[in-house]
Amino acid sequence: MSRKYCPFSFSCEAITQTPGLLAAQCPNLAACSELAKSDIESETVNLQVGDEAETQHSVLMSANSAATLMLRQRGNPQDLDSLGISSLMETIQDSMAELETQLAQLEPNSRQYIAPEGTEVHAYAVKRPYGTYWYNKLAAHREMFHPQAQQRLVRHIHLGKTDDPRHRTAQAGIERRNQLVKTRTQLLTAAKALEEALSILQNPRS
Repeated sequence: MSRKYCPFSFSCEAITQTPGLLAAQCPNLAACSELAKSDIESETVNLQVGDEAETQHSVLMSANSAATLMLRQRGNPQDLDSLGISSLMETIQDSMAELETQLAQLEPNSRQYIAPEGTEVHAYAVKRPYGTYWYNKLAAHREMFHPQAQQRLVRHIHLGKTDDPRHRTAQAGIERRNQLVKTRTQLLTAAKALEEALSILQNPRS
C-alpha cells in the first residue's frame, strides 16, 4: 500500500513546490523517515526543497531545522504583525512622542510654576476689630521655601486673597504638580511592564 502522508508531517507538495505530489513519490520520503525515527537532534539529512521558481535543490537540514520548516509551512505561523505587537509598539512610540511634547510645555524655560510635593494652598482668617478677612498661603510640611528677608528657609508663602494672582498661580502650580505625580505613577507602571516584557523575551523558558 503506497504511503499518502510524509512520516515527518511535511506537505510533500509544499516542501518540493510540486502540486499533487504524494509521499510515495516524494524524493524526501527516505530522509523524512530517518528524521521521524531519530531521537538525535544533531542528526542531519538532505532534503529536496523547492522555491518560488519551482526549482528544487538539496538542503542539509537537522531534525530541528526540518521541524521548524514543516511547522512554518503547515502550522499557520504567526508574526509580530498578526499577534498585534507591531501595532502596539507603534502606539507606544506615538504615545511617548506626544507625552514628550506635553511635558516639554512644563520645562523650566516654559515659565510655568510647579509646586513641590507635600505642599498645598490653605486659607486662613485674620480677625480685625472691623471684621474678619480671609487670605491664602502656600504651606509645606517642612521648611523649603526661600525667605523674603530672614536667612533660613520658611514653611509658608503669603498669597493674598482668593482673587490675587499669587493665589491663582500657586493653585495652578498645585494642579500641575498633581498631574505630573499621577503621570509619574503611570510611567512607573509602564516602565515595570516593559521591563517584564523584556525579561520574558530574554528568558523564554521562565
